[in-house]
Amino acid sequence: MTWTEETRIGLEVALNEADVLGLRVSPVDDAAELLLHVCAQSEQTAPDPDPRRVLRLLGATRIRVLLREDPHGGYGPMIPLAGLDDVEAFYAALGGWYSMYGWEFLDRPARTAGWPAEPSLTADLRPGPAPHTLFWFTEGWKAGEGTGYCIEGTVEFAGLEVTRADGTPVPVEEFTADARHYWDVLFGRRGAPPQAQVAPAAALSWRQPVPFDDED
Repeated sequence: MTWTEETRIGLEVALNEADVLGLRVSPVDDAAELLLHVCAQSEQTAPDPDPRRVLRLLGATRIRVLLREDPHGGYGPMIPLAGLDDVEAFYAALGGWYSMYGWEFLDRPARTAGWPAEPSLTADLRPGPAPHTLFWFTEGWKAGEGTGYCIEGTVEFAGLEVTRADGTPVPVEEFTADARHYWDVLFGRRGAPPQAQVAPAAALSWRQPVPFDDED
């Protein structure tokens, strides 16, 4: 893909309100892969019944992850992680989560300005530097706990591609166009009244949330 400012903005639109539900390194080419649920609707269809996408960050050089408790009074101290297996264990233990928000995720160093000097995990995959950085995060809670957590991170990378959950490639232009259409419909920018965009009840998921109990 050709990286332009328009591409960057389109990808940020596509990532807004996405759920980040996993981070792994591909055993095939060492790409860093984010498991996402995205807001997607083409001009021909209703919201996609399978919102699962894999954002493959190619030529990834470094992954940094920060895990902290996220109570109402502010973040707790950094919780150390031994490796990406610990990141997967955290996601596997989630009882529920919230979508990523903020519209600014690519080449945005200010998003990590408040991080502690040492994050929970730094994984160097190959020598750097890389030209781009992706910021991502998930706010959620573990099943059976009332404590909130925030796990966030950055991936430094050279290029990217998108696939569906089964590995079918999704052109980046299609990925960003479906996201723009979704938001245009939501905000009534298509010459029609705004429409609530709700994922189908049978929509597939990377993980199944557990109903949240405020009394836990």
